Amino acid sequence: MPYLKQNRHMDNFLEALLRDHQRYLPIVEFLDAIIKDASELTWGECEQIGLELGKQNRSEFCAGIRSGMIEALGADQEEDRAEKLRPILAFARKLNEDSSSITEADIQPVRDAGWSDQTVEDVAGLVAILKVYSILANSLGFKALPEAAFAEIGTATVQMNGYTPVFRTFVKSKRREH
Repeated sequence: MPYLKQNRHMDNFLEALLRDHQRYLPIVEFLDAIIKDASELTWGECEQIGLELGKQNRSEFCAGIRSGMIEALGADQEEDRAEKLRPILAFARKLNEDSSSITEADIQPVRDAGWSDQTVEDVAGLVAILKVYSILANSLGFKALPEAAFAEIGTATVQMNGYTPVFRTFVKSKRREH
């Protein structure tokens, strides 16, 4: 159950974001910008990184939404691509755990796997924005939704080509309700 009085009637974290949509739209746009402008990572790979971080942050909502996205994207990894992603995942987990402990030695395995420095920057941005989402969802008391709800959100997000268009659609439909 949500912890804050203004959210007690809400079923999920998305409703909390919509309640103050002007405040939260920039983080939705930032997530889209990172994912869509990632130099070498696919949208599915960004979501796989997000799933790892959602689990690491013990954010049921964030892990659930990433699972729904992976399913909607059909983001099964080819074995060679999955192997190439391993150092990225290790870097992302360490960055998520303690960004102040990152050294160039943590970046080198990413480079050695054939990724560019721009991809390292993309991962840093992705970790940062997903950490914001995890902190918000956890601290406001939002837990997971049923898998079917996450699958529906994932499908809509893929069909609309991003989080921002879906968010704006939810804002418009919320306005019509009132």
